[in-house]
Amino acid sequence: DQANAIARRMSDEVYPLRMFRDLDLARQYVRDRYANEPRPLYGLLASSHAKNLAVLGVDNTWNATRRVRPARWFNDPPTSEASGCQLDQPITEFMCQGLELDLPVVCWGSDMRWAGIDWEITPIRRRFPLRDPEQIVRNAYRVLLTRGRDGLVLFVPPSSQFDETASFLAEAGVVLVEDLNE
Repeated sequence: DQANAIARRMSDEVYPLRMFRDLDLARQYVRDRYANEPRPLYGLLASSHAKNLAVLGVDNTWNATRRVRPARWFNDPPTSEASGCQLDQPITEFMCQGLELDLPVVCWGSDMRWAGIDWEITPIRRRFPLRDPEQIVRNAYRVLLTRGRDGLVLFVPPSSQFDETASFLAEAGVVLVEDLNE
């Protein structure tokens, strides 16, 4: 209840917190919000552990993200194919750590889902075992969720396996947007 009250006040006053279950709608929201801004910086962010996103149009696989040039992703004008503002190629927690965007679109993955009373965390298996892989995933989301200067947009996949996560985030005060005309 406290998180909801704080989030709603923040969202109404200075820092919009929005959630979308439709990625194209999230993209349109961000583009519309910055339509008249000369140099906005927004883009897709995704956990490197999330393995469900590539089939949803958010290719956060190692092969895809290794081709991203972070300097261009962050600094090219929005019209450049290499710019994060194209909203087609995500970067992971490794590429955005310590950097900010005006409005990140954090794409929620299958590596961290709400399971009623706690987070169900599923880190990927690495070649070299991690000491605390669940903490690594938690930290990845801490990085991703704290990159926004003007607000935060969450894309929570529309599949039923994410319904509890979406409900939990809405209960915590993130505003679910289902139609941009509302």
